[in-house]
Amino acid sequence: MAEAIPDDLQRILADRDCSAHADLRDRAAFVYVTGAYPSHLRTPTNRALTVISESDPNASGERPIMDEVASRLRLDDHPMVRRVQAFLAEDYRIQVSRGPNARRPYGKVLVFKDADRRTVQIDGAVRDGWD
Repeated sequence: MAEAIPDDLQRILADRDCSAHADLRDRAAFVYVTGAYPSHLRTPTNRALTVISESDPNASGERPIMDEVASRLRLDDHPMVRRVQAFLAEDYRIQVSRGPNARRPYGKVLVFKDADRRTVQIDGAVRDGWD
C-alpha cells in the first residue's frame, strides 16, 4: 500500500516536525471522523486527501483514511478526533454541514443529540451550538 503513496506525500508523512505534516494531519482528521472532504481546499490538499483515502467509497459515500496513513498521522490521538469519538460514544451524531451549499471547514465538526448541538474545534475545544 505504501508504494501507492507518492514520494512527496511519503516525505510529509515521515517528517512529524514539518508544518506540512501538521496541516495534512488536521485536514485528514476531519475526513477521518466525518468520512467527507472539507470544502474550499486548494488543489494540492484535495489531491493529498484523495491519495490517502480508501479508493472505494462505502455505501454512504464516505472515503475513510487508509489505516496505514491514519496510524502514521496519529489520527486517533488528534484532539478533535478524540473529542468527537467521545461524543459519538455518548450517542451524538455527526452533521457534516449545515446545509447542501454550506461550507465544511476542516477545523470544525458539528455533533448533535436531540436538540443539543455542539461544535468540536480542531484543538478539541467544544462550543455550544453551530454558529
